[in-house]
Amino acid sequence: MNMIYGPVSSWRLGKSLGIDLICSKKKICSFDCIYCQLGATYKKTTKRKNYISIDKLKKEIIESLETTDPDVITFSGTGEPTIAKNIDKAIKETKKITSIPLAILTNSTLMNNKDVQKALIKLDIVVAKLDAPSKKLFQEINQPLESISLKETLEGIKNFKEKYSGKLNIQVMFIKNNMDSAEEIADIVSEIEPDEIQINTPLRPCAVKPLSEEQITKIEKIFKDKNLKTISVYKSVKPKTSPMDKIEIFKRRGIYK
Repeated sequence: MNMIYGPVSSWRLGKSLGIDLICSKKKICSFDCIYCQLGATYKKTTKRKNYISIDKLKKEIIESLETTDPDVITFSGTGEPTIAKNIDKAIKETKKITSIPLAILTNSTLMNNKDVQKALIKLDIVVAKLDAPSKKLFQEINQPLESISLKETLEGIKNFKEKYSGKLNIQVMFIKNNMDSAEEIADIVSEIEPDEIQINTPLRPCAVKPLSEEQITKIEKIFKDKNLKTISVYKSVKPKTSPMDKIEIFKRRGIYK
């Protein structure tokens, strides 16, 4: 399994070359979100350890950039990237190779960890997840590891925002379970003051049905009415891309085992 995949046509980030610091055939994450395209979490954990070789990663990045021209390089993949203990080194080494902006898609659960903050602060874009305004919905939708609380997760995002000079985006995945809580979520997001709110619904195959474009448009208006900058999965235009290996992308979408 390669560590580098894509470029992926991202509605949020453009042509995105992925870096998978977990590289597991089965998902390893601190969440078991009911809408995840990868399916059920194989190992639920927040214990940080090294999963990949940095030397091998550097080689793959160099080779990939010889044949691709991405808009951004994104840490994502087969699990929560911040549980990779060597993420800080991975970011430093990637920056030595290229000046292409670096981003991460994170579920936010380790953003209150000082070592994680130290690593993420080096990135140009941090996309943090926030799907629930209450403990009940947090448990219902994200199904976190027992030791994870919504309160501490929110504190971690806010604390990181105070130190971060890059672009902090909040992604909210709206499904039937939380669609009626859009106003509450928007209030919480207003306190964080992110650069952008990404209004999402699961359009890729998964166990949960997506909301309609009409429903998402109504939800987006709630955020806009609070003077929050938003983009929507239905309205954003995806760029055309030519992936190096489609199978590597399919592995990160639960299509190819």
